[in-house]
Amino acid sequence: MNKYLGSDPSMTLGEAIQNMRASEPEDFATQASADIMQSLEQHDAVHILFDLGTSIQDEIAAHIWMMLATTANVSQMHRAVATQEHRSVLAGIGHFQLLGIWCVSLPRIIGIFFKSWRMKRKIAVEDLSALKEQSILVIRQEHGIVL
Repeated sequence: MNKYLGSDPSMTLGEAIQNMRASEPEDFATQASADIMQSLEQHDAVHILFDLGTSIQDEIAAHIWMMLATTANVSQMHRAVATQEHRSVLAGIGHFQLLGIWCVSLPRIIGIFFKSWRMKRKIAVEDLSALKEQSILVIRQEHGIVL
C-alpha cells in the first residue's frame, strides 16, 4: 500500500524522504529557506509514515494527521508554506470545490481522529533527525500507527 514510490517500510525515514525529494524539481531546494525546508520535511515525514499520496484528499489527511498525531506547530508550518504558488494551486481548485472535497473527506477525517487517539504517543517531529535514522516500520510500531 505504498503510495510513495520507494517508501518500503523497511527503509529508514531519511531514505524515504530522500526518495521523495528526488522526484521534486531540482531548483526548489535551492529557492526554499531553511524554515520552509524544515516544515516541508516534517510534512513529507507525515506523508511517508501514514502512507499518503499527493492527491488533494491525501493532503487534507496529511494536515489532519499532522495536527492530531504529531507535535508539529501547524500554524508555523502554514506560515512557512503560504507561498504564492500554494495560493495559486488552491485558487485553481476553487473555494466551492475545495469545500466539497473537505466534506467528502469527513469520514476519513473522523477515522484519522480515532486512529490518532489510539496511538501510543505523538510523533516528535522536532526531533526528526533522530527519527530519520529509524526504519518506517519501527517508527510505526513504536508510536502505534495503524494504517
